[in-house]
Amino acid sequence: MRISLFRYFSALFVVWTLSGCANDSLTRQGQFTELEKDKSTLANQGEALRSRNNDLERANGNFTVELAANKQQMMILQDEVALVRRQLSDSTEKLAAAQQEKAALDKRITDLNKIVDRQKGIPIESNNSLASIETPVFSGVATRVENGCVHIELPGATLFERGGDQITPHGQLLLRQVAGKVAQTYPGHKVTIEAHANTLQQTSTQFVSKMDQTAGQAMIVYNDLENARIFSPDQLTICGAGTSKPLVSNSTEDGASRNYRVELIVRPN
Repeated sequence: MRISLFRYFSALFVVWTLSGCANDSLTRQGQFTELEKDKSTLANQGEALRSRNNDLERANGNFTVELAANKQQMMILQDEVALVRRQLSDSTEKLAAAQQEKAALDKRITDLNKIVDRQKGIPIESNNSLASIETPVFSGVATRVENGCVHIELPGATLFERGGDQITPHGQLLLRQVAGKVAQTYPGHKVTIEAHANTLQQTSTQFVSKMDQTAGQAMIVYNDLENARIFSPDQLTICGAGTSKPLVSNSTEDGASRNYRVELIVRPN
């Protein structure tokens, strides 16, 4: 009986032990499975992180390229702004210059009007009051007597720069030499500065027509003589004749050259 109980308990112990081992094995198997799942999850997370990192690197690369492009665009815009500022500065300077030119032109017109108004009251009559005075002779300058007046012809090509809006140094010297001799020979006589053009020579863009050119050139000569104080202001008048009074035909170079002139016309008292 005792042997039977011993065997029974021995068998029971063996069964219990085997059952415990089996349960322990199942537990380890479950833990291993969980670990495998965790490993797989971590691997997936790692792959997702790598993918996201790659996306971030691509985005960063695109951002860097875009930033460089924006910097380049900004530099271009800065250059354009600087160009616009320079153009604005140039336009401002040109506007100021244009305003100065307009002011000078307005003054010239005012001066012309004053002189023309003064000239209207001075009649030119034929008489022989200058006949007793010997007409002066000038080198390179033609002189003639017409209707009792002495006409001294100053070549326009000598007096003025090309275009005719400035007097040359040589022209100024010739003008003052001739004017000084005229003032000495005909003291107190009225003198008209009469400018003429031909149909050939180019004019400055400052003049809108041949008539405007001759009026302007007469004014230039008047201002120079006034500055030199060779004549008193009430002795001088001016006239721009345009191309209306040619001395000879303009069909030849010599003829056109003679017609382009400024005459100092000495009137009898």
